[in-house]
Amino acid sequence: MDKQNAGMSYAISVTRQQDGKTAVVSTRGHELAVTVKKGDGSAGFNAAEMLLSALATCLLTNVNAIAAKMRLQIEDARVEITAVRQDEPPLLTQVQYTLTLDSDESPEKLEELHRLAVKWGTVANTVTQGMVANGRLTISP
Repeated sequence: MDKQNAGMSYAISVTRQQDGKTAVVSTRGHELAVTVKKGDGSAGFNAAEMLLSALATCLLTNVNAIAAKMRLQIEDARVEITAVRQDEPPLLTQVQYTLTLDSDESPEKLEELHRLAVKWGTVANTVTQGMVANGRLTISP
């Protein structure tokens, strides 16, 4: 990997549970239950909701970090996301979010914060620029 592309790396493990409808996501000593049975949201977030949650978390992470660098006072921040899914092929065709900031800072500074939060977002850039995922199958006995 060249120096320009060197950076953080991420590793997670998702293991389907014996009930066939849940899985556990694990990373860095943390765990999260998710749904892996299509149409059953009883066990937790489904994959699309996890993706949208990752986008919102990415934006809020950058709002925190960039507001501190810009010395902006943000009292509260929230992201609400809606998405539309088509069935064939399964694809999120529309994703819309609203970033709500509770702050007495000027609208111009908050617009700049929003722009930078999107620009420097790992997940935001991945989603908007269309990531190519490469995979392989291994079969255990």
